[in-house]
Amino acid sequence: MKYRVITTGIGILAVLGLILAMSGTAFALPTVSAQAPRSAPTAEYENLTAREWALIAKDPDAHTGERYVVYGVVTQSDSATGTEILRANVDGIRHVDAYEYPTNTVLTGDASAFAKIVEDDSFTAKVEVSGSLTYETQIGGETTAPELQVDSITVTVPASR
Repeated sequence: MKYRVITTGIGILAVLGLILAMSGTAFALPTVSAQAPRSAPTAEYENLTAREWALIAKDPDAHTGERYVVYGVVTQSDSATGTEILRANVDGIRHVDAYEYPTNTVLTGDASAFAKIVEDDSFTAKVEVSGSLTYETQIGGETTAPELQVDSITVTVPASR
């Protein structure tokens, strides 16, 4: 609707300019310059310390839109989560053992990026913080976790199944 109003307004100005030009009155239409579309900025992802990640995980809504590299281990990737959601324990640093990742986190992304990822895979991901997400647990309670939009993900240690 916004574009129709602008187009109609320019059309009215053009007709008005034609009428005024025919009557000998000076009138100039506003010039419109077409700018080339801006190229999308190259996304940069910050590396984190464990403390920095802990602060983000404590209040993910305050960090919405920020981009980071995170590490983790997948805790759920099944029919319950679907093809575009994973649950994982995440940190800002890489750990040797899966149990060392402290933060239950929901990762969302493209189904094709998650197609080959299974429970217990360790990964490195480039993410954008979406905020917090509250969801119902299997035992009927609710929990709130950071939600991250995955821009890229790489399995670093495949599950040993």
